[in-house]
Amino acid sequence: MKTLFVVSGGDAPGINNVLGNYVRLASQNGDTVLGAQGGFPGLLDNQIVPLTYDTLIPWMGRGGSLLASSRDPVLNQTEAGERIRAILRENEVDNIVLFGGNGTLRYIPPLLRNWGIPCIGLPTTIDNDVPGTEMTLGFDSACNFTYHAIDGAMATAHALRGRIFLVETLGGTCGNLALAVAHGADAHAVILPEYEYEDSWLSERVSAVLKRDGYALVVICEGSRGARTLADDIAKWTGIRVRDVRLGHAQRGGIASHRDRVLAAHMARTAYTALKNGVQTGITVVQSGKVTLYESLLPQAAIMPDQALYQEINNIS
Repeated sequence: MKTLFVVSGGDAPGINNVLGNYVRLASQNGDTVLGAQGGFPGLLDNQIVPLTYDTLIPWMGRGGSLLASSRDPVLNQTEAGERIRAILRENEVDNIVLFGGNGTLRYIPPLLRNWGIPCIGLPTTIDNDVPGTEMTLGFDSACNFTYHAIDGAMATAHALRGRIFLVETLGGTCGNLALAVAHGADAHAVILPEYEYEDSWLSERVSAVLKRDGYALVVICEGSRGARTLADDIAKWTGIRVRDVRLGHAQRGGIASHRDRVLAAHMARTAYTALKNGVQTGITVVQSGKVTLYESLLPQAAIMPDQALYQEINNIS
């Protein structure tokens, strides 16, 4: 069996760990693994490289991805399917394992299925917004990275009182990452794209906790209303300068956490076993804490952040 790995969309911690685990399994069973450099544009240009365990060993302790990704929508091109099938035949590829987030796994596996190309999708995004799975690869690592920054901010907040800290996370229009770290960091407020808030409420909330605790911690998802101006807005409301902490894409490029490394190992074994057993289409998912195979396309229902938890953090009854 010869498998081709493709990374599509944003990278996330744990990709290299999946590659290493899968290649080890394949080599132990006499199978071959290749990788497309540059996502599907790279595949269409036949930018295919061999993957060996010796090559991957040093990468398993790094963030990012050995295989470059791409967001270019090249599969919309006329005859893209015919071109991909020809390249796979040329390289004697039997199937594809695809790293991707919500957009990738909604759009690409149906195309590959229609083109007769076996594919297993691996939910890979720090946003944790892929329907049907409790956990996506990279989410735990991004949470841990964000905690390091928040812990540092809280240490100085305790040492010098009277300050307000605003921490912005990635996530686009999905607030799962922001909600998770706000909960784990015991933030005083969390702002998410999915839930509206009143400026007057936030002003009162920040002022109250600042008086009570001596500092205020607000976590906001980058896609929320007012994310670009909220630090200035809070300063106007309270008369106190806000310490604005924007972690940016460093959250995506961190080293994989223990939990993500274990998840990567289970994902690799699940995908490899499925393809060896002749599965044509599937997504590795976490259900009840265990990695299993969903032998179909991605469910369409979107994941909303836990509203009860959102209200609890914000002290909203």
